[in-house]
Amino acid sequence: MRSDHKLPAFLRTSTFRFTILAAALFALSAFVLLAFVYESTAGVFTRQTDALLARQIADFKAAFDRGGINAVNKIVVEHSTGRDPFLYVFTRPGGKFVSGNLSALPRAVPKPGSNRRFTYKFYNPDTGVKETHRARGSLIRFPGDYMLLVARDTEEESTLINRISRAVWIAAALVLALGLISGALISRRFAARLDSLNDVARDVMAGDLKRRAPRNHTGDELDELAANLNAMLSQIEQLMAATRHAGDSIAHDLRSPLTRMRNRLEVQLRTGKNLDAKEAETALHRTLDDADELLQTFNSVLRIARLEAGEQRENYSRMDPAPLLHDMAEMFEPVAEDTGLVFESEIEEGLFIRADQGLLAQALSNIIDNALKYTPAGGAVVLRLRKQRDGRVAISVTDTGPGVPEDKRDAIFKRFVRLEESRTQAGSGLGLALVSAVAKAHGAELVISDGAGDREDGGPGLHIALIFPPVRERKNRAAEAQGKTPNL
Repeated sequence: MRSDHKLPAFLRTSTFRFTILAAALFALSAFVLLAFVYESTAGVFTRQTDALLARQIADFKAAFDRGGINAVNKIVVEHSTGRDPFLYVFTRPGGKFVSGNLSALPRAVPKPGSNRRFTYKFYNPDTGVKETHRARGSLIRFPGDYMLLVARDTEEESTLINRISRAVWIAAALVLALGLISGALISRRFAARLDSLNDVARDVMAGDLKRRAPRNHTGDELDELAANLNAMLSQIEQLMAATRHAGDSIAHDLRSPLTRMRNRLEVQLRTGKNLDAKEAETALHRTLDDADELLQTFNSVLRIARLEAGEQRENYSRMDPAPLLHDMAEMFEPVAEDTGLVFESEIEEGLFIRADQGLLAQALSNIIDNALKYTPAGGAVVLRLRKQRDGRVAISVTDTGPGVPEDKRDAIFKRFVRLEESRTQAGSGLGLALVSAVAKAHGAELVISDGAGDREDGGPGLHIALIFPPVRERKNRAAEAQGKTPNL
């Protein structure tokens, strides 16, 4: 059965659990420290006391060997009347007291040859009362059942050890308590920040793409997470806006050919006129052109999607783009002359890039076609292939047309974006989007800037370049032969 009463949110956070674990480990460390302190103090004091007792016992046994029981008793009397730190009780057979500074043997009499702790009553002349002190001693049994207890008062050492132990125990308890309190406070703050992020996520899932995660700009993990989340939401918002724009644009672009096809069929059905062979052929060609326009739009969208998904990269190979550019120059030069433009090419030989020739040809065709389409009569278009100072290979197209404003240069590489809002020119707005996808797929830099136009009498022109990383000939072939990825 599920309980209706849940723990507070901050108590269920991983931060609180980690804090409790850290506090427990710290408390355990304090316990280990207690054992170390005890061993370092009590152990040392005990060993020192046992060493002194062993020395005393050896002296008494030597005295007994020299002078018997009387010699032992004499030493006990001498030590008991002076300021000797030791305690003595010397008894005759039957346990009757003979001499010493203690009145009787303790109840817990240690076994001969072993040291043992015990308590005894001590009259303190400063306070005038009897006090209970702790001591540690050893019992010596002489022939004739005489016994001698040699002990040493350990009250000061025991008091010091108890104080140290008590301090360590209190410190361990404080550490555990403060760990719990700090864990609760930190976890509560952490849970509040996580709740704010979850609220943003829920609002976004509900459709509010304008929501953003709050930041405290401290640079910690949660602040970095909020920054990345905001960047992701901004990108999603842009993609959604681009999708809506693409939907509107593709609907606009597809409506025209579909409308022409429908009108053509509707007129034929309404009139019922039988077309002769030439008229029927013309109508069919127009319908095929409209269908080709539709298919071209869909094929371009699919091709861009596949490129962005990383397909066709297995077809990339080391190639010299010069022959391809010569073919393209030969193909577009007559088109330029028909529209009153000058088409030139400046192509260096012996440069190599890693690319798919078909994709590269499609991208360059789109760039050149745009340049020819928007450059007015009397202008010029130049196709170049050259090696830059940094070793990269640049393929560029420069024209003397109207150019593109700087604030719109990023937009023209998006899908269905056309600077000509009236859309009187043929096209779907996918040409440069395909160029951008090809550049990203090849790891090439796409650069756009002013061309060689005349700013006073005409536009600034446009310069679009695809800059490919260099490819080393022999090393790359050796790497490919060994199944390694070449350095591009």
